Amino acid sequence: MEKSGSRRHVAIIERCPLSEAGLRSLLPMVGKYQFYFFKDYAAFLNSLAWTPFFSLIYSLSAIRAQRLECLKVMYDMERTSPGRQRIVLAGDDMEARLVSRFSAASLHGVISKTAPLALMRQQLQKWLSDKQRVNENILNLWYYGHERVLSQTEQEILYYTALGYPIANIAVQLNRNCKNIRAHKFSLMAKLGVDTDAGLFYAADILVQMQQALKDNPDARWQIPA
Repeated sequence: MEKSGSRRHVAIIERCPLSEAGLRSLLPMVGKYQFYFFKDYAAFLNSLAWTPFFSLIYSLSAIRAQRLECLKVMYDMERTSPGRQRIVLAGDDMEARLVSRFSAASLHGVISKTAPLALMRQQLQKWLSDKQRVNENILNLWYYGHERVLSQTEQEILYYTALGYPIANIAVQLNRNCKNIRAHKFSLMAKLGVDTDAGLFYAADILVQMQQALKDNPDARWQIPA
């Protein structure tokens, strides 16, 4: 695929100039890697005509619209260019955990930008130098079937949580009492690995966005009520 010897071309989508400057100082800028920075996915696609990218690194910044684009990009790339490596730089530890667990696409790696710089550099170098085929060494295994992990009630609670409904309103919508909804909520938080209402809302938002990204695909791996 690559035309310049053993050099690997790595694309990075990063909108923030300050974050881009930080990544330029962090990444190994010599040797067999050549890095290209893009402000959005459209700019990256335009460059594919002349650059055979081995890897795409998508940098998130806790902006909802960007997260939705990232979910769509990684899912589309898995279907259209399965040989290209897919890595996400999450805004914080919680986002990294949730994206790695609930991405509809299999990802080669996810790491938080709040991780120590030495750890980030070490992990990125490890992923980029991986000689295995991409889909033989993915980080998140989504194929176990998410519907077997969350109950129908838990999925409904997620949906209404993403809309900003408090427990009392969710109870009305589901025709349950508040105590029952609260018990399901705590079970849901344990399964998602979050321990605050903010964390639950974040998880719900990611999952609802996932549904939006995949709603037109009949082979989507999971759905929650719409």
